[in-house]
Amino acid sequence: MKGEARHVLGEDLANYLELLRAKMTFAEEFYGMKMKYVPLITEGEIVILDRNDGKIKWLKTKSPLTLEELKSLAGSIKENLESGFVESLLAMNMSCVSGPGE
Repeated sequence: MKGEARHVLGEDLANYLELLRAKMTFAEEFYGMKMKYVPLITEGEIVILDRNDGKIKWLKTKSPLTLEELKSLAGSIKENLESGFVESLLAMNMSCVSGPGE
C-alpha cells in the first residue's frame, strides 16, 4: 500500500489490508475460486480493495480513490475494518465454496 494511504488509514489498518489481500490469495489458491476484490464500504457507492494491486478503488469504475476521496472515506473504512464487517464479507464468500474432498 502506498505511503499516503498508510498515512491516512494508519499503519495498523494498512497492514491489515495487506493481510486481507493474503487471505484472498489463499482462498484463490486453496479453494480454486477467483476473488479479485473485497468490499470495504457497501453503503452508497461501493468501495473495494483490489487484490491484484492492493489499491482501494470504486467498484463501479475500478478507478483508485484519490487522496481526497480516501481521506473523506477513511472513517467508514476504519469502522468497517475494526468492526469485523469486512472480514465477515470475506468469510461469507469462502463459505460458499466446498473445501477439498467435499
